Amino acid sequence: MNKARFLVVALLFAAGLAACGENAATAKNAAVTQDAAETETGSAPDASAAAAQADTATANQAAAPAAPETAPATAQAATIAALPLKRGYYVASDTPCGQASNATVMLLRREGIGGARDFCEFKNIEQTGPNTYRVTEACGDFQGNASPETSVTTYTLEGDAAFTSKSADGWERSARYCAQSNMPPDFRANDISDVTD
Repeated sequence: MNKARFLVVALLFAAGLAACGENAATAKNAAVTQDAAETETGSAPDASAAAAQADTATANQAAAPAAPETAPATAQAATIAALPLKRGYYVASDTPCGQASNATVMLLRREGIGGARDFCEFKNIEQTGPNTYRVTEACGDFQGNASPETSVTTYTLEGDAAFTSKSADGWERSARYCAQSNMPPDFRANDISDVTD
């Protein structure tokens, strides 16, 4: 009777370890301990008892709740040096390149983007998605003496030659790259290589 009780306790212990998610080595150690006990007593359980005990262990494992899955880590925004856009002239999406004016043109430079009256220096650029970027900008007006104001703008890129930008304040603009040779004569005459190369 003691031998049978010991075997049941050993199997329940092994099943409990498996149900609790313990590693296979621990369960194997319990089985080795059981084998050693059987060797000391000089006998082994019959095949039907072993099968019944194995069925009990399997049932215990099936009844055990699955271990909770670890939630995927939130993707961290990666800081990058520059927006992956061609540098040069960008014209409002609804304006043909050849009809661009100071009101519809922006110049994307190494360090930021600006129009005829203002300039926004890129202070920090973080990639937040496959084609989205959160940009901290310091924007100033060429006409005034006020210090640049810092704000955050989200840029959504379409390839490397078009974007839509949305500010935290709610304004939005879309523009696309226009080769300098396709711009009106005044823009074609400008040497922009010192700020775009």
